[in-house]
Amino acid sequence: MEKYTGDIVMFPRWKTKLEREGLEAVREKKYQEAVELLLPLVNYEVASCEVMTGLLMSWIELGQYNEAEELCQDQMRSDQEHYYHYLHIYITILFQDNRYLELVDLLDEIFETEDIPHQSRTQLWQMYEVSSKLLQDSYQKEGEKLAQSFFTAIENDDLHNQWRSIQQLTKQPILNNIEAFEKVLICDSVHPIIKTAIIHWFRDNRVDRKIHLLKFSKDITVIPSQLHSFESEYIIQQIQLRLGAVEQSNPTMYEMVIRLLNHYCYVRYPLYPSENELDYIVEALKQLGHEYLQIPYPSKQDSVEVEKYKEEIELCEQHYVLLVGE
Repeated sequence: MEKYTGDIVMFPRWKTKLEREGLEAVREKKYQEAVELLLPLVNYEVASCEVMTGLLMSWIELGQYNEAEELCQDQMRSDQEHYYHYLHIYITILFQDNRYLELVDLLDEIFETEDIPHQSRTQLWQMYEVSSKLLQDSYQKEGEKLAQSFFTAIENDDLHNQWRSIQQLTKQPILNNIEAFEKVLICDSVHPIIKTAIIHWFRDNRVDRKIHLLKFSKDITVIPSQLHSFESEYIIQQIQLRLGAVEQSNPTMYEMVIRLLNHYCYVRYPLYPSENELDYIVEALKQLGHEYLQIPYPSKQDSVEVEKYKEEIELCEQHYVLLVGE
């Protein structure tokens, strides 16, 4: 928005004419005409609060939300006397532009940090409640659409679309009906990475009932809300600790084997290694690190168990990179 400063002035008669005709155009709902009449008053910095409001409401009615938002934010910063008046208009802009999440987040912060006058608080709270409901409705509608895409991909055995759909779903609140996803968790033909993503979704949304899961031929029951990320699990931290010498001697190799470990754990989540498996997994990771970097491995331990875990880790890595792309 161009502001005229310096020696350029607006003559009082012209200012009065623009104000009168501009506000009349707003009352007659001639919003484009109102903008053309009122905008010069803002550019010459001679606009009253009434003129500012008329221009803002005209832009909102015309759907020119960017212009209205910029001016409204300027006024909220510069005109403290009318701060809550402009705040209410700013909330209206967000509402009209269907930006319910921004609106709710903003009001959450304002309610927590500002001492709002009673009348303004009542008005803002009404907008907050309506926007929260619309936000939840939009989440539910979008979630149902994504769920439909996900289950279509399941039926078509389309693994990449399954992954894309479930990744988008995990950014949404949990759906009202998750029973269909629970059935996916016990379906032997569904990829373990897809099951991991679903369990993460349940965990992050505090699903607190028992969920059955079939993974790597193991049938287990978990309560998602009680699960932790695998990085915080004691058993994983023990593996990392035992790889400490690798970190000291070869940081590049350490970074590689930790990535292998993380991908291995992601694919298997929430199945964790047992204490009895630690030595084999640590040895398998060390050998893989040396093999990938083509560095001779001193005193290599050849055993059936170590080879089994090397194969498992490499298979999980292939699946992870193929699907997740990291």
